[in-house]
Amino acid sequence: MKETIRNLVKDKKVLILGFGREGQSSFRMVTSVGGYACLDIADANAVTSDLTASHKVITGEGYLDCLNEYDVVFKSPGIVLPKDIKEYNCRITCQADLFLEVYGAQTIGITGTKGKSTTSSLLYHILKECGKDVLFGGNIGLPIFDITDRIHPRTIIVFELSCHQLEYAKFAPSKAILLNLYEDHLDHYGSVEKYWNAKKNIYRNQGYCDFLFCNPDFLPTPGECKACVIKVKTGDLPFSSFEDIDGVTLRGTHNLFNTAFVYDVCRRYDISDEDFMKALSSFKTLAHRLQYLGKLDEVDYYDDSISTTVESAISAIKAIPNAGTILLGGMDRGIDYDPLVEFLQTRNLEHIILMYDSGKVLLEKLQAVATPEFMEHVHYIKELADACTYVKENASKGTAVILSPAAASYGVFKNFEERGDFFKQQIGL
Repeated sequence: MKETIRNLVKDKKVLILGFGREGQSSFRMVTSVGGYACLDIADANAVTSDLTASHKVITGEGYLDCLNEYDVVFKSPGIVLPKDIKEYNCRITCQADLFLEVYGAQTIGITGTKGKSTTSSLLYHILKECGKDVLFGGNIGLPIFDITDRIHPRTIIVFELSCHQLEYAKFAPSKAILLNLYEDHLDHYGSVEKYWNAKKNIYRNQGYCDFLFCNPDFLPTPGECKACVIKVKTGDLPFSSFEDIDGVTLRGTHNLFNTAFVYDVCRRYDISDEDFMKALSSFKTLAHRLQYLGKLDEVDYYDDSISTTVESAISAIKAIPNAGTILLGGMDRGIDYDPLVEFLQTRNLEHIILMYDSGKVLLEKLQAVATPEFMEHVHYIKELADACTYVKENASKGTAVILSPAAASYGVFKNFEERGDFFKQQIGL
């Protein structure tokens, strides 16, 4: 990896674009290899002053105006370029693409609108439990450059990839997992087609000897993928339900499907059904992903704060047999809530709590189509804190309360983790 970076930056003017966790990781990597003409930083926010002595730091509203002053730009995920990438004279790259250029043959890449963190964490857990030399990094939190010193020729890398990491990808993992494609991130991409195109880069650059493990509902169009396409289905699993295995904390048909992806990949590494199920039984559900928080006054509470799509909220309700209360709403990004409006009317929920801006959208849509009897169960409560107070006072014993917002947390909370932690704190668990 360092040799590739060294050749890329030699005698070049280099810019680190975005100085969050990944930007700082890229800065450390480029600094360690040296050989550049200059190494500068650009970020919308202020950057620690100790860097300004030896590195130019560009901040503020115009921080994106300087890109063509550099030869190489290391772009952090999520930064929206004001122009098409082809209009820049500099080479704009990122950790994900450079990593896949070097280690793609050893990498299992996972993407999808929902389920990628659970799937990639489960895959890593099972490979590790079964004695494989495996590392894990990417979108879930650890910048992928930070694991390169531990990679050996036989190391398997599990790499969770977001749409932002794949947006301008030119390289691909030898084994790619595409879980699903739903409407999301419209605030960044403007259209669902552009968002999906970013995700599809996980397989567009694969070769004929590679594998794509794909949801049958989202198969590549003819000629779009050179890799061997494996259609994943829950019938592939050596069991029919999580209840068949003691100790499993995963719930829901959507997680059963995610597990089928993991199983199909693990079979390529000669992991037996017995070892697979044993490792599965010791996997613990990730925080904020339909996580069981506990019981209070004989009411079950679940934190699914990761939910930012209609499909994830629907899956959460389906997954919990005693679901009685659902908390929905957050930032309004213009996604289509009609499928959720239709689904809610088919369920016998005791309380439907709608919050924030997207909660208002849901309320108006429900008021337009639902019966007066149904609307008696619908409550608009603007703030999550007040919604928590309401459910603690009104949820019936024996039922479950689920926070699955079907909306982003931004504008109120820093991220979905903060929102989930706040929910747990307000409930008192």
